[in-house]
Amino acid sequence: MFKQLTTSCLIVLLAVAATAAKEDKTLPPIKQLTGLKPAASVFKATTRGKPLVIKSEKDAAKHFAGDDLAKLKKQVDFKKQVVLLFAWRGSGQDRLQFDVAESFPEQIHFRLKPGRTRDLRSHVKVYVLRSNVKWRVK
Repeated sequence: MFKQLTTSCLIVLLAVAATAAKEDKTLPPIKQLTGLKPAASVFKATTRGKPLVIKSEKDAAKHFAGDDLAKLKKQVDFKKQVVLLFAWRGSGQDRLQFDVAESFPEQIHFRLKPGRTRDLRSHVKVYVLRSNVKWRVK
């Protein structure tokens, strides 16, 4: 009797764990958003090595306005996702790249490759991450 009860409990626990993992897997670990233009104040609030972390619609309203805020709200579920906003001024050849480490939850490593030209350009990158994803900037 005890063995059957233990087996039943184990099956139920595995089913619950599989369902929870399936729900988290429906959202990609990272997605880049394009076509958004934040307010110019983001260049003071962030650097290329330290992004702005937006966790709610209220935070997003501080940095995006009008149509851009509406586009952001359509693409982001703030209950399950966070937004990373990188904004910096540098060479026109600067590149921000990321790698996704295959684990659960995934780990994302951002790295900036500085450009060699001396032309000063503004760069803005907006990423949406699942809230349980670990991230860091190298």
